[in-house]
Amino acid sequence: MFMFRRRRTALAKRLWKARVRRDNEARCTEKTSSASAAAAQPPVAASATSPPSAHPSPPVESDERQFRNALFKRLDDRQLETLLRAVDTGGVDSAECVAVRPFLFADPAVICCRLWRWPDLRTVEQLKSTPSCQTAKQPDMLCCNPYHWSRRCEIERPPPPYSRFVKEKLKPEDRAPSECSWDSNDDELRGSFSTDGDEKQNEQEWCKVAYWELSQRVGRLFPVETKSVNVFWNVPLGTGLSLAALTQHHFSPGQGPPESVLRNRTKIGQGLALSREEDGVWAYNLSDWPMFVNSPTLDDPDSKSYLVFRVPSGHCLNIFTGNPHGDRIRYSNGVRVGPVDPNAVRISFAKGWGPKYSRQEITSCPTWIEVLLDPCR
Repeated sequence: MFMFRRRRTALAKRLWKARVRRDNEARCTEKTSSASAAAAQPPVAASATSPPSAHPSPPVESDERQFRNALFKRLDDRQLETLLRAVDTGGVDSAECVAVRPFLFADPAVICCRLWRWPDLRTVEQLKSTPSCQTAKQPDMLCCNPYHWSRRCEIERPPPPYSRFVKEKLKPEDRAPSECSWDSNDDELRGSFSTDGDEKQNEQEWCKVAYWELSQRVGRLFPVETKSVNVFWNVPLGTGLSLAALTQHHFSPGQGPPESVLRNRTKIGQGLALSREEDGVWAYNLSDWPMFVNSPTLDDPDSKSYLVFRVPSGHCLNIFTGNPHGDRIRYSNGVRVGPVDPNAVRISFAKGWGPKYSRQEITSCPTWIEVLLDPCR
């Protein structure tokens, strides 16, 4: 009995040390970010971030202490080990849920995420369970695995456009397949290049994923039939679309990808999860880097340029609500572009693009995916 008690105590201490380590890392990151921001202010994409709080977060030391004691008493040794693995690996090894019954004095999900992920988190309304969380299907249980939660993004108003290349004309091949140019007489919305114009549909599929490196598509289209799918680089024991596998036979011997592509591949990591839900299609950023999203349903119908939204690591965004703004003709740097494919969403890993960037088109981004939603042509 004494041996098992010592084991539980050791696990609890390691979990608490992980909280202290996270606080130290957050302070170091904040100092570095502040110094970098003071040195330069580069143009950024329209951001999609959690809304800033008007008041500082309330002191939570007493709540944390009370919750910690109550939580550790409710978890068995196996659950403590699962929680510790998730925290120690930063979510890489976080497949299992850590389910508990709701507390009377605090929300376990909020406190856990505040302890090990987001110290400034305030309410459960800021959270959304990830597709991998099975506890979400149990109304009388809550998951305490902080990496089974994602923080909701609130779309902010974009900053003024960065117009360094306003007068430059872009070649048609420099645009994304679903952003091709048409003459004003073209009434029919053409299929994306990545679909090869195939109009056949599989009723079981709700989307297809195409992986691109710069302006070159890599590998085959990946059909999605399950409710959610993970898109990652090369995660051990990962299930879903491995982008690393698509690149294995892509380049001929002696011909490799550009250095920018090689560098950006390392930033994909756990990538993202796409999930079809009642209110639309959600994208969950599972990587350590931000991702950048352009979607017909997120665009401003009165805007003459594409809106690109930044989704930080650990955050999620509803990327397609099923109500695109039609086949509008728009302008990019003075060139007619459109109509835009109303069923295509473009997501770039770690690198943004658009009027506020030197990368004007997504085909200038090293690694990105095109999500071709039903009906896929």
